[in-house]
Amino acid sequence: MKCLALVSRVLLAALVVLLVVASAEAHGIGTPRVVNQPAGPYLLSAWTDPDPLREDETHVVVGVTDAASNEPIVTGVEVAVTLTSAADPALAFTEIAAADSVNRLLYAVEFNDQLAAGRWLVSLRVSGAPGLGEGVTFPIDVEPARGFNWLWLGIGGLAVIVLGWLAVAMSGEKPGRGSRPSARPSSR
Repeated sequence: MKCLALVSRVLLAALVVLLVVASAEAHGIGTPRVVNQPAGPYLLSAWTDPDPLREDETHVVVGVTDAASNEPIVTGVEVAVTLTSAADPALAFTEIAAADSVNRLLYAVEFNDQLAAGRWLVSLRVSGAPGLGEGVTFPIDVEPARGFNWLWLGIGGLAVIVLGWLAVAMSGEKPGRGSRPSARPSSR
């Protein structure tokens, strides 16, 4: 029973580590697009992830720095990110970035399931007490969605099997010596 408990703890720990790594990977900084680009009283840096960007998953992360002091600005500004289609400039999406869940020094926005495959122009605009910063743009290429991720289905199925096995193994009792059938023929 001690071996079973050890195996279950190791499997549970491995599952937790896998989920934490997947979560951190999903909200990493990503590919640098611009670094310390002047925009009014600010220096703006931007990253995109994942690489490659896809229709169903496009994240833009922005860092805002005070140009005079070179200190990061983490509150008191509004960061707007606009994506404009290169093929149809009338098609544009604007989102206000929120503080990033992984790194509080950055602002993050997601354009999941909003974009079509093709080239897009990203425009950054920051407004706050120091003033307005705009004019930082860069192109990105968005690829088609990759469809259903069978890896996560496999991991989920494996987790269900392991948890089911653990539940059955922990609820059942080992048969005692008295309950085993005897291998010897009985003598009368």
